[in-house]
Amino acid sequence: MYSKKAIQTMCVFLFTLLLSTNFAAFAQKIPEVEEGKGLVIFYRSKKFSGSAIKFTVKDNRGEYGQLTNGSIIYITVEPGSNTFWSQVISSDSITIDVEEGKTYYVKGTTKMGAVAGRPKFNLVDEKKALKEIKKLQ
Repeated sequence: MYSKKAIQTMCVFLFTLLLSTNFAAFAQKIPEVEEGKGLVIFYRSKKFSGSAIKFTVKDNRGEYGQLTNGSIIYITVEPGSNTFWSQVISSDSITIDVEEGKTYYVKGTTKMGAVAGRPKFNLVDEKKALKEIKKLQ
């Protein structure tokens, strides 16, 4: 089959390749804020509780995607008051007074209700959000 020397060489090659791979390049990067705009980042930590619940992030311009367990949604918005919401059976909303050039982090969670999970949005400071988002990547 293969000689011991060939297998060792292959193992050393694969180990070297593994060590030299920049896994950070595979991670989803947070986009830069567009000039004259603001950036709102919705994210949801990976948790077993409520993991089957998914909810769509919306505003008066449309839908931005489903916030599922362990996901991230990036939304570029105009400065000013921006209200986002989601509705499963019950709903939750968050209004952010967006300033030009700034990034805002909104953590989505689920609260268990009598029949189904309810979406809940909370504005989170950058340091905490980046720490939690790093675990998702």
